[in-house]
Amino acid sequence: MPAATTTTLSPSAPLHGLLIRLRNAWHAFAQERANARSGTIHSPVWNPWQIFWGEAYGLDLKRWLLKPVFENLEQEGKIGGLIVDVGSGAQPVTRFIQALPGRKRIFVDIAADNTGTGDEQKIRMDVEKAGEPAALSFRKAIVRVCRFLDVAPGRSGPAKGADMMVFADLLNYVDFRKVLRGFGNYLKPGGRMVIVNLPMRGNQSLFSDKGLKDNRELYEFLQEHRFEIEHKSFPCRDPKATDEAEELIVLVARKAA
Repeated sequence: MPAATTTTLSPSAPLHGLLIRLRNAWHAFAQERANARSGTIHSPVWNPWQIFWGEAYGLDLKRWLLKPVFENLEQEGKIGGLIVDVGSGAQPVTRFIQALPGRKRIFVDIAADNTGTGDEQKIRMDVEKAGEPAALSFRKAIVRVCRFLDVAPGRSGPAKGADMMVFADLLNYVDFRKVLRGFGNYLKPGGRMVIVNLPMRGNQSLFSDKGLKDNRELYEFLQEHRFEIEHKSFPCRDPKATDEAEELIVLVARKAA
């Protein structure tokens, strides 16, 4: 596999402050959960989905991480016309990508409302069901996607594959191999996956036993399934550090043609 571009960015002062606020917010939430469990307080605990994926989730960090990546890919003509945002939440990061005539976005999330417009469609589905013909939610999703794209479904799904798929802050919570493999089947040859993940970051009570715990597992999976890593960076890693295993990673991988 050709060597990928690897960079390390030193957090600026504003970003450093943001990271501190995110850490403090997490500690406050953890304390609230602990108090609720012990009976110290009786008010309901805020829905974890809202904290990590809902309207209240701050996009500043993801904007800083992903917007330059999307802009570079756009300049190089590598985004294409069909984008799938997997585990999109209430604030899809693919909205950072420029809207162009003919460009369409599909947002897949377990809490999506199945609504759509001319160029965007929300799909409610457990992302671990991707590629499972026996799963009712997957069959319904295929019907909605085909209707949105105005294509006829083939035996295994829509005839038109995606140009880009984005997995942001998701792979800790799911069987990451199953999810990447399931969605990867609907990625065009030459299409790209964009992945942002920090192993062990988030609501650990919701983590999957088969979630991503070491970035090297991700590299191995991508190589095994004939993806070329075109870019990877570790924006918050100490410049002197060399270990990649549990660092926040931003990665772009191209599916073999």
